[in-house]
Amino acid sequence: MLKLKRHAVRGVLSCLSALMLPVLAGGPAHAQDASDTRPTLTVAVNELARTLDPAAGNGNVDVRIYYSIFDTLIRRDFNHPEANGGAKLVPGLATSWSWTTPTTFEVKLRSDVTCHDGSKFKADDVLTTFSPERLWGADAYYAEGPAYFGTLRKVEKIDDNTVRFTTAEHDASLEQRLSSYMSFVICGDAWNKYKKDGVAAKVWMDDAAKALRWNPVGTGPYKFAGYQKNDHVTLQAFDAYYGGKPAAKKVTFKSVPEVAARVAGLVAGDYDIAAEIPPDQWQALAGYKDLALKTVPLENSHVVVFNTNDPLLSDKKLRHALSLAIDRQALIDALWKGKTYAPNGYQLPSFGNLYDKSRAGYIYDPEQAKKLLKQSRYKGQEISYRLIPNYYLYNVEAAQIMQEMWRAVGINVRIDFVDSFKDVRKPGVQMFAWSNTYRIPDPTGSLLILWGADSEAQKSQKLYNANPEFNTLAKSLYTATDPAQRRATYTKVLDIFEDDMPMTMLYNPVTGYAMKKKVSWQPYSQYYMDLRPDNLSFGTP
Repeated sequence: MLKLKRHAVRGVLSCLSALMLPVLAGGPAHAQDASDTRPTLTVAVNELARTLDPAAGNGNVDVRIYYSIFDTLIRRDFNHPEANGGAKLVPGLATSWSWTTPTTFEVKLRSDVTCHDGSKFKADDVLTTFSPERLWGADAYYAEGPAYFGTLRKVEKIDDNTVRFTTAEHDASLEQRLSSYMSFVICGDAWNKYKKDGVAAKVWMDDAAKALRWNPVGTGPYKFAGYQKNDHVTLQAFDAYYGGKPAAKKVTFKSVPEVAARVAGLVAGDYDIAAEIPPDQWQALAGYKDLALKTVPLENSHVVVFNTNDPLLSDKKLRHALSLAIDRQALIDALWKGKTYAPNGYQLPSFGNLYDKSRAGYIYDPEQAKKLLKQSRYKGQEISYRLIPNYYLYNVEAAQIMQEMWRAVGINVRIDFVDSFKDVRKPGVQMFAWSNTYRIPDPTGSLLILWGADSEAQKSQKLYNANPEFNTLAKSLYTATDPAQRRATYTKVLDIFEDDMPMTMLYNPVTGYAMKKKVSWQPYSQYYMDLRPDNLSFGTP
């Protein structure tokens, strides 16, 4: 079935390419304004961002667009990875940072930054971004905020260019989390104009979030220019950007769900970059002299989530059987041409000292799966597996292959297609397709963000009924400073997590970007599409 689909996609590609090739000879794909000779950039994506609110949208499709609208205080230098695959920290909106005491962390801010609304960036913007009411307090507006910054106790302005973060105890990975998701700095004037005396923070912040969802105000190289649902998001160059004048005068992210249409549009000249290009298209693209293909393994794992509070899946033996029945190498060979890997547990080599090369992780053992199934309460009931078509590369094909693997050990799984993650997590959810991004090379910004005590999986969504010891040990990973102690603790945390089995890993995808050779742009191991001047330029075709 998979083979037939690949041939069908290639056939469509060939036909569309043949029809559209003459367009290339007809001149440039995008008209130029006389007042600005910079090129425009059109990026074909599988799905548009669901929001441009950087604290509300933490999905793969969201962050790749708003990464160029907002900045963080500290950045990861993905273009210069360390030997273990990590990315060193470099200045962003902060010029320097340091722990002045074990519980006080000070950042010095740039003085030459302008917000998209023309206001001057200052310490007050950092205070707005990291206020307890918005991000980390007990009743924070953004529910995911405390999972990132629950260790904070105070954020204060020392002067216009200095901010001090105070933590309950020393936070071993605060610098890393300040470079990642939930740390994108918003401009305070645009947010605080919705503040009203005597009105609860959650009420006025709801007004602010709704108004700015599709009218964001940041400090990045591109500012918001337009949005049409299910069609496009347009950004305009922000020439006052502190990092230099952006290379493109305008960037349009165009929704093109089908892979064949993205590639055909690129060949025709409609697009300059096509995202999410799977391995079965790579060879065909090699035949076009004006195109380049760049691929990168992602710090992201495709996973299957098990609702541990579901009446049927509350049986841990059934969850383990479902995991043991999956032949991950077969999935990698069939879908990814053997070009990727399955992590050996919730860890990556970029974790440095914390990485355990000898760990087995999630293994394939169908005979053990059958034994556990007999010991479980499972009596052949149909189990629902929900997924969103076209959201993840090969998620439909992977589901169909796994469906047969589960059937082989005696588990009856039904695939249910839905339109959004809201539908995915509706009452009655049993299993669903998801991906987990290692947002920083540390468990406090990966495993604990998505599955820890303050995560949505445990709190609001109530998908993971965790062993209490998991949450107790996990908290110490934030504060432990001795490397050997952290490593030993993390090993225990992984042991408990794998035994609880609220999810199982499949593989880390390899993302492919096809582009015009005139476009000089480097993808990262995260889903960020960095369009800053030091990562995007244009040459001759």
